[in-house]
Amino acid sequence: MSAKIAFIGAGIATSYTLIPFLESYEKEKYNSEIEIFIIDKSNDFFKGMPYGSRSGKSVLLIQDLKNFITEPHRTHFKNWLDANLTELVEEFIDNGGMYATEWAQINSPLYKKGEWDDLYIPRFFFGKYINQEVLGRIDKLVNAKKLTLTYIQKETVSITKEANNFQINFEDNTTISSDKIVLSIGSLPYKRLFDDTIGNNENALYIKEPYGLGMEKNMGQIASFINGRKSKNLKTKIAVLGANASGLEMIYKICDKLNIDEYDTSFKTLSSHGVMPDGTFDAVKAKQFSAKHLQSLSQTKDLTASAIAEAAHKDIDEAEKQGLGAATTVGIISKGFGALLPNLSKEELLNFACFHGNQIGRRQRCAGNHYLSVVEELSNRERFEHIKGRFHGLTESSDGLTMTFKNNDAPNSTEDSETFNIVINCLGSVDLTSNDLSPFFKDLIKSGLCKPNPSKIGFKVDENMQASENLFVAGPLLAGNQIEDKIFWHLEHCARIIWSSNVLAKKLQANLI
Repeated sequence: MSAKIAFIGAGIATSYTLIPFLESYEKEKYNSEIEIFIIDKSNDFFKGMPYGSRSGKSVLLIQDLKNFITEPHRTHFKNWLDANLTELVEEFIDNGGMYATEWAQINSPLYKKGEWDDLYIPRFFFGKYINQEVLGRIDKLVNAKKLTLTYIQKETVSITKEANNFQINFEDNTTISSDKIVLSIGSLPYKRLFDDTIGNNENALYIKEPYGLGMEKNMGQIASFINGRKSKNLKTKIAVLGANASGLEMIYKICDKLNIDEYDTSFKTLSSHGVMPDGTFDAVKAKQFSAKHLQSLSQTKDLTASAIAEAAHKDIDEAEKQGLGAATTVGIISKGFGALLPNLSKEELLNFACFHGNQIGRRQRCAGNHYLSVVEELSNRERFEHIKGRFHGLTESSDGLTMTFKNNDAPNSTEDSETFNIVINCLGSVDLTSNDLSPFFKDLIKSGLCKPNPSKIGFKVDENMQASENLFVAGPLLAGNQIEDKIFWHLEHCARIIWSSNVLAKKLQANLI
């Protein structure tokens, strides 16, 4: 057997495809090497954006560890954490501010006893761990002369196919050829909200995405800008567009780096639902709450995805009327619609994955109180406000950046505006039909190598997880598909990425035989 496999994107999906794939390959008795290319425009090989240098070393998981990663992987990871504890915590504190020190002080009684499950740990811990896990398996096969591996730190601009061979073309006009490709490039690019050049660098700063340049580079720009205004006794108004994990992280990071006692900053977030993620679980009310609208569908014949979605939204509405946040009800509501999904036809299952799952998920966002406590502190000082509305536009004015937004989607809804000094785009990604889609994606679609599924955020794949013959898909671009007996409306969750990547590893192995 002889094969060349190129992984385009070197994040967690690639890592968790390689681990079981290489383990299986080691056990098989083949007479020839396999050649693998690992391609990424960043040098965060096997970590990816969330867990590598682009996110920095002082941000936390948005979930506690028990909900972040499943067994048996979690126990193995916890053993590694215990073995590397001192070095990891010191590195976290060295790279953070007062909140990093506070996190270590509050949680040390737990992690020193190996009790990690309920902790929202620094994300780079996981990046270091998984990097070592993959490299250990690679080194073993390379030393046994069963594997040739090449790292390519370049941006891929296009893929072409002739007969059974792919040509991968890079921005520097070089190319490589490969028999098979695993497309594993993470989430789609961020929406483009503002392309103009800033005219007044004293009054206006726009951050086009949290992690593109790297969190620390962004924070350097923000700190320099705010310090410049502070030296002239100027207040700084900050707008964070999007009430999601990255939005929370930006608020947390700014306040960690620039102490709120010392800097005159105020924050506003904008989101369509007007609700921040929730972090307070009420055990008593959780026992009293039931997803009655979902439960009422249990005996319904010819059940549809839209009926389940409608019931789920009614149950969320009811929870909100009772003052119950997502942290208390997410498990109940998710279990409620999860019990109904097996009653759907295959077509209706895909309808749920493509059209309804994410809409429900946007109303069930949770986060750790370490992040949310910063928002609470700002609110108590009347320096934080959440705006319910949809972004409409951004222009520079003499005082900064003026954002326009609408309060709802009604045709006659009024448009409001407010001017900020810093605007940070955390509104999320484009879809596969967007005019702002990168040339790389446009070319994949135009060539017919990949076809968007109805979700518009994922590519259609066959039962072997191929978008087309020998072009496999991993990670978030699998959204809107059914893989074996599971449907996926998004794959941002690490546990889902691990499961689907393990399936892909088996498909790749079978494809080589």
